[in-house]
Amino acid sequence: MLGSSALVLSLLALGIGPHVVFAGTPVRGRTSSYQRVGSASQLPMSHFAPNTRCVEPPCSEQVHLQLGGPGEMVVVFASAPSTNTVARVIFGEAGVPSSKLAVFGTTATYSQLVYWYAKHWNPDMGLPTLTPEQVAAIRTTSSWASDPKSGLHGSAWENISVEQVLEEGDQLGNYKNYLENYNSPQLHTVVLRGLKGGQRYEYSVDRDDRVFSFVMPKDTFPFTFGLTADVDQTEVTNATFNALAAMAPGAVLLAGDLAYANGYYPRWDSYAQLAEALSTAVPIMTCPGNHETGFLEAFQSYKARYPMPAAASGSTDPTYWSRDIGPAHVVSLNTYAGTNPSSAQYRWLEEDLATRFDRRRTPWLVVMMHAPWYNSNTKHVRESEPMRGDMEALLYSFGANIVLSGHVHSYERTAPMYNNASDPCGATYLNLGDGGKGMANVKWLPGESGAPQPEWSLFRQASFGAGQLELVNDTHAYFKWHRHSCYDEDAPLNENVNASGCISTGDDSLQSTLVSDETWIVRPSAAQCEGQEQHEVRGMPKPAPSSFASLVGLPSCGQDELLNTTTGECIVVRGQARRLETNFV
Repeated sequence: MLGSSALVLSLLALGIGPHVVFAGTPVRGRTSSYQRVGSASQLPMSHFAPNTRCVEPPCSEQVHLQLGGPGEMVVVFASAPSTNTVARVIFGEAGVPSSKLAVFGTTATYSQLVYWYAKHWNPDMGLPTLTPEQVAAIRTTSSWASDPKSGLHGSAWENISVEQVLEEGDQLGNYKNYLENYNSPQLHTVVLRGLKGGQRYEYSVDRDDRVFSFVMPKDTFPFTFGLTADVDQTEVTNATFNALAAMAPGAVLLAGDLAYANGYYPRWDSYAQLAEALSTAVPIMTCPGNHETGFLEAFQSYKARYPMPAAASGSTDPTYWSRDIGPAHVVSLNTYAGTNPSSAQYRWLEEDLATRFDRRRTPWLVVMMHAPWYNSNTKHVRESEPMRGDMEALLYSFGANIVLSGHVHSYERTAPMYNNASDPCGATYLNLGDGGKGMANVKWLPGESGAPQPEWSLFRQASFGAGQLELVNDTHAYFKWHRHSCYDEDAPLNENVNASGCISTGDDSLQSTLVSDETWIVRPSAAQCEGQEQHEVRGMPKPAPSSFASLVGLPSCGQDELLNTTTGECIVVRGQARRLETNFV
């Protein structure tokens, strides 16, 4: 039986494939009549149990992977401040005990004042994160904020009722109340270096008996990305993570809005617990969304927990970065940072594409941002139009092939686009915002002259799901959108997250279950797009993995040093990066 890649290649050779989208030849668009259930219930804090698999709990947990600089995998994990946990990872090639190393990294904590968001206890849909009674108890300081002898109330004194919580709604926490200041666990960041593409590695973190493994992404075809955005912490989120894991991707690209903590920062901890089954096995590469900066989040929790390879790509801001991942140059942008030509982000993007993107090494140029530039849903219409006006021409001149985004909680795929019209040399836009967030965006805009949808919108569906992008060769990619959840009036809250049982009436997608949309994405040739350079960096040979660091201006660290990919500095560990003879436990 043919595997996925072999089947795709066979169909390609025969000229057969569903929804074959050749640049410049948009097919007639369609809107699936399927509508998903209107809400996905947010999982309560009680759903998440701490890891207990270590000799002496509390154990380390929240383990997750992300790619660092070339040849690097970054492991982040959390531990209780009351423990003597060390920022240490033991790793080696799977099945080769003599290859095991102990690598040490850095530890950090942070504190942040909570933001009381009324939808935490009164959501539009789904279950509440907190109850008004819990909020009132946290905000009340009367048991300690007064003088016990005189009864004089101090400036921090508050006696908050449930009625007051409901009446006041959204507001910033009281900095004078220590219970309204969130204190993070210890966050340990360890960089594994010198890794070989295609090699499986086993690893374990300090104070955790579990053993995990990952395969370092290769740089050859075929290469599979898992795609998602707006994931939240719901039953559907869990289904999305399971669907992504089943794809066995080289990496997952998550286009913003991870935890939906919205100022209640313990939700960052529970999100990382929920994601562990996927995040310990596959690197998840992210860009920030509005829920990483709004509600007074200000990117702090996001930056502390999910370090992206900013320094390795010459970025001075950890919220935007680039990296060669497989045969793609992936550029991750921040919708909520400056984008005009004088901004730091624009100037970095211009320099990155001119000096780090080379079609000989990475034929595909994939861009990720949170808010979509092209969107025919009634939600978030033209919200990122200023960013598109600033940056689209630059991306077009470098021949961007695929643009990923989220923000709108529905799925949509466009024709190749440029300047608000179909263009054979433009990028295909994939809006992937239905990874699990409960609030549905199910209403669509009509097209021109009474058409059911805009000509450039090739497929759109208000469903829960996840995307799979397989780069088959340097000209053809095969994309699928997997619908994994559906409406079921007999299921709790009308949610059926059993993909095999998802059937909807009147669905006009090619398949009424599971895979809802699939297509070839064909990269145009140089002859078709004469105005776009091929962007082979002159004088730069195709580098071996061991030489990547020098190409991006990073130091080559010594035997007893580790590279901090956030700052680009070598950290002396005084002989601690030593070889171990012990076996994994």
